Amino acid sequence: MKLLRWIRVQRPTTKLLGYQYRAATDTIEIDLTYLCNLRCNNCNRSSAQAPEAAHIGLDTVRQFVDDSLLARRSWSRIRLLGGEPTLHPDFMAILDELKRYSAEYPDTSIQLVTNGYGPKVKRILQSIPRSIYIENSSKNSDVQPGFGPFNLAPQDSIAYSWADYRNGCAIASTCGLGLTPQGYYPCAIAGGIDRVLGLQRGRSRLPPPSDEMRDLMDTACRLCGRFRDGHYVPEKLRPPLLTQETSPSWQKIYEDWRSRAGTAAHRSEVE
Repeated sequence: MKLLRWIRVQRPTTKLLGYQYRAATDTIEIDLTYLCNLRCNNCNRSSAQAPEAAHIGLDTVRQFVDDSLLARRSWSRIRLLGGEPTLHPDFMAILDELKRYSAEYPDTSIQLVTNGYGPKVKRILQSIPRSIYIENSSKNSDVQPGFGPFNLAPQDSIAYSWADYRNGCAIASTCGLGLTPQGYYPCAIAGGIDRVLGLQRGRSRLPPPSDEMRDLMDTACRLCGRFRDGHYVPEKLRPPLLTQETSPSWQKIYEDWRSRAGTAAHRSEVE
């Protein structure tokens, strides 16, 4: 299957067949915060590799609801993630905003993805309305053998020298759009990548279904380890990942991020 995927994403094949994946237009993942109380190795939001208490604004979620209602976007699923989403300082207010949407579209499934770790998170989970589905992974360690090697950038392999990264992967089609503190992306992982790159290139308002955001795929997918497989590989078919795997591109990206973060902290102290 990896060989077929490799052939499929090559530029000549893409030119012949078109792009393999596109972002779903009826599902969306909202990354509420990059703050996390566990910080697992190989986190595909870089909450461990580039820890930052960066939160999506309550106004941004309110605008998302307003834009969705105005455009009559009928989302089949809205998922709330992070980081650990329950650590957002306005978490309950965000749930109230989403209630406005679900009042108009009651068939939309609103889901919360949590690590379920620690007394604070567990306390907040007890107050979640029953109308919200909770996906609790119940983690208790920062080592997650079932994670994939997110930080092994395809662009660091000569085998992908002729890849067209605008093909994307199944995450875009199964998880849908991503709304992050940086804006809208073809998937939420792309927004997390943009954060550590410091580009801030996300769409500022809800994009129409016709916007496939291939430019953002081209930037993010060349760095995402998921690009190699394309589709989801069941955990039992993957070797366990017990250490942080980081290729040269990501080593440089995180080094630059730490430099920017340090400079910003220094400026704050001076001011």
